[in-house]
Formats: sequence, structure tokens, C-alpha cells
Amino acid sequence: MRVSPATYYYRVDQGGAQVGAASSAIDTTTTQLTATDFLRAAIPAGRDTLRWQARSEAHFTRGLTLRDFILRVQGDVPAFLLRGVMQGEGKSRTLQITTETPKRRGRTQEYEVAGLMFLPTVAPMPVMLGKSHKPGVSFPAGIFDPLSRTIRNVNLKIERDSLFTVTDSASLDSATARWVSAHTDTIRGWLISGDVPTVTAWVDESGRMISASAPGGISLSRTAFEMAFENFRLQSAAARRH
Repeated sequence: MRVSPATYYYRVDQGGAQVGAASSAIDTTTTQLTATDFLRAAIPAGRDTLRWQARSEAHFTRGLTLRDFILRVQGDVPAFLLRGVMQGEGKSRTLQITTETPKRRGRTQEYEVAGLMFLPTVAPMPVMLGKSHKPGVSFPAGIFDPLSRTIRNVNLKIERDSLFTVTDSASLDSATARWVSAHTDTIRGWLISGDVPTVTAWVDESGRMISASAPGGISLSRTAFEMAFENFRLQSAAARRH
């Protein structure tokens, strides 16, 4: 499959206000594809703000068969680490998941796997790497949900396409001391849906996320690194001073 290395950055919003920043990277070798995702957020919860971060790294064959992954979550939420390893070959495969939490012994579960399986950010890639991007094109896949520790078997489908204006470079506004858009690019995106409740995602021609929305009013939008991570860092520093 034709997969090109690239790293993209995202502003995380809730109710129109920035509450975090994220990145998604794909790296390739002659035998392997590595997907690395990172999220840092400060989510309002009543009178408090929950600050946490998550990082995952997954390894696939060049044909997008999952080999293993690791996910670590920490911050003002119960910390945990997930290790996932695919076992077996062909139709007799299982996903072995080990959950590690502080001061507790690791707990291992096994899930039967039929077909290809992905973490959420990689799932749209095989749909878009096919020959056609016409509405109605679909692809069956298993998606591992790290929060519920379950595999969702979904039929991912291309719904429609649209054009997006995306910031690809930023400059510092001296008046506001925040990073603002310096240059934009227009790219075509495709809406990917599933036949079970899931994240609503627009992706580019390679299946990489442009924007997404999730339950709870959380949304992600592709932007320049500075407008994602630097603005969130400046905002967080200002909030701590007050």
C-alpha cells in the first residue's frame, strides 16, 4: 500500500475554546509502518480542570496488518498503560491486551480477531488507499477502543467529499502574543462514517485526519504546530498565573 511518512498537528476544542493539542505521525521502513499519536488536554470538569496526556505507538506491516501497540495515559485521571500484541496467523489470530496500572499487577485479556484491526486514527487509511474514493465505497475493519477495551467491528464508508482550508504555517502576533495563521492550503477531504457510533472524521486522500468530532463536544482540526501546541502552552501558562 502507498503510505507516505508525514506528521500532522491538531488543535483540540470544546465549545469553541481550545482545550488541548494533538499530533499524529506516520513513519515507514521497507518492512514496517509506525503510527505515533499524542494528545495533551485540559478538560473542564465542573469547577475543576482535568489535565492529562496520552501517547500511543502502533506497528503494522506494510500491508497494514497490526503487529503490536502501546498506549500510555497519565495526568489528573487514573493512569494506565496498555500493551497489545497480535498472536497467531490467518483466521486464528488473537489480540493480547495487557493493562498495567500503578501499584497493581498487570491484567491480560485476549480477543479473537477476524480481518484487519486498527487503532482509531489509522482506521480510515485502508478505505482511502483503495482505487476509488466515490461515495458508498466501504471497508470492513475492527477498531480497538482503548477506553472500553473492546473491538468494534465496523463497516467504514465514504459518505461525501468537500474542500478544506488548512493552516500550514504560523507567525507570532506581537499584539496578542499568540500564533496566528501565516499561510493556508486548500485540500480535499472525505467524510468517513461507520455503522456503529464512532468518531465523525474527515480525512485526506491518504486517510490522514483533517478534522474530527467526538461525543462530549470535543473536536480536532488540523493546523500548524505553533497554533496547536504553542498556543495551548501559552494559554495554560496564563491560566496558571491567574
